[in-house]
Amino acid sequence: MIKGMIGGLIGGAIGAAVWAAVGYYTGHENGWIACLVGALVGLLTGVLAGDDASPLTGAAAAIIAVAAIAAGKYAWIHIYVSKASAKMHSEYRVTDEIAMVAIADQVVEEWEKSSKPMKWPDGKSKDEAEDEADYPKEVWSDAKARWDAMQPGQRDTYKKDLEENHHAVMDEVLATVQAEAFKRSFDLFDIIFAALAVASAFKLGSGDLTGGGDD
Repeated sequence: MIKGMIGGLIGGAIGAAVWAAVGYYTGHENGWIACLVGALVGLLTGVLAGDDASPLTGAAAAIIAVAAIAAGKYAWIHIYVSKASAKMHSEYRVTDEIAMVAIADQVVEEWEKSSKPMKWPDGKSKDEAEDEADYPKEVWSDAKARWDAMQPGQRDTYKKDLEENHHAVMDEVLATVQAEAFKRSFDLFDIIFAALAVASAFKLGSGDLTGGGDD
């Protein structure tokens, strides 16, 4: 029984890796791979279980097959999301201009809390401000004074902190996207192929390695 489950887990790991690899390199899923995963899990379970193969080992193989298919799906999506995250991290750099805008936003928050009056340019607000021309002149002057007062090392540290905060926010967004993509990756055809995989895993895991059953 234990040997059979170990075999099933090995088959599940291999199947999940194949599923993720095919999805990554082709850009889409192939439902028939689920059947292969189920067959592989069931075959290794049945072979290693030997004379102890039974409906119990078949049920274990079926459960492992479902878990392997889900793991393969998740791994494929996770690889894509991780790749996108790495690309965004490498491409995003905080410039002096971006840092100045961040300081200006901080000034706006401070002035709003203290009810200090601000005169925004026509058609602009704190939610739309992206550069110097979008902010009240007095706000930008305050932000510039704070920036000028920083030493070069302080500026570098400030920009690095902004980058790390941006990366953290993007990672949270991508984590949500990943979870939603995984949930949406299951459709009717996935259920059909998963059912076939479970049937194959159960049959082979129960010891019916010839496919012909008992005479």
